[in-house]
Amino acid sequence: MAEAIHDAVLIHVGYHRTASSWLQKYLFSHPKSGLRWIGKAKDDHPVRQLIMLRWSEFEPGAVRALFDPYLERVRGRGSVPVVSFERLSGHPCSGGYDSAVIAERLRAVFPEGRVLVVLREQRAAIVSNYKRYVRAGGPATLRDFVLPPSTNNLRVPLFDFRHFEYHHLIRRYRELFGPDRVLTLAYEQFVREPHSFVTAIAGFVGRALGPRLVRNLPYGTYEQETLSPVALLAMRRLNHFVRSEVNPAPALDLRRHRDLKHVAKSRALDALVPNRLAERNEAALRRDAEELVGDRYVESNRITAELTGLDLAGYGYAI
Repeated sequence: MAEAIHDAVLIHVGYHRTASSWLQKYLFSHPKSGLRWIGKAKDDHPVRQLIMLRWSEFEPGAVRALFDPYLERVRGRGSVPVVSFERLSGHPCSGGYDSAVIAERLRAVFPEGRVLVVLREQRAAIVSNYKRYVRAGGPATLRDFVLPPSTNNLRVPLFDFRHFEYHHLIRRYRELFGPDRVLTLAYEQFVREPHSFVTAIAGFVGRALGPRLVRNLPYGTYEQETLSPVALLAMRRLNHFVRSEVNPAPALDLRRHRDLKHVAKSRALDALVPNRLAERNEAALRRDAEELVGDRYVESNRITAELTGLDLAGYGYAI
């Protein structure tokens, strides 16, 4: 039986594309898990204040006051509150430029917090995040996405390979909260060993999941649809003609483009393209990622494995 941890708050910070939506819906919201996600959906939700407030506007006490009604409601039901939002680890499109600032804000707002970090092998993580970038309106190829133009002025935060050097952020959270209050898991654990993955999370905050609950969670369910190789190609080209957060100045802004995007997302185009061509495009994307990443994460992964005790080599990370 796990030992109960009084007044704990589980802070799940991501990273992106590591089953965050699944955790939020199926583990952190399960009525028998002893955990309860406080949500993130509305624009005025307090979790977004941790990100959106400028440095001159952030006041820990005021932000905590916004969270307290959520925390008290969950604790009143005998559950552990969960603050879960993958954006808390930074964002790949902006190179995680604010990840350390957010970590410091989390420590100031939740001094009783216990932090969950979930990693993913970098080549797979970059490909998956690139697909989400295209889905969000991005027009760049993978190569242009990961190698954006830049100057020494650093005018705009853009993709930065260092965002996926995981040891930096893990170290910072361990410094802020203490090593025993930071749990690091790998997405690959969730894929290969889902029972032990969810059991470790619950045990980290003093909750013991029943065997039936652990056995019956819908592990094969994926909450965020991924683009097919054909849809990825189609949408990336269409994205040249719509204004979005990741493409603020398109050559031409076609308002009807949004309808065309729905066609691409529906996979209606897949039937028009031979499977062999689609598979070739997907393989090329992964080859490009392999070439672009190279061995740049070997040293970081070695340090991360030492910090966390994770068998990253066994999960396919470059060591």
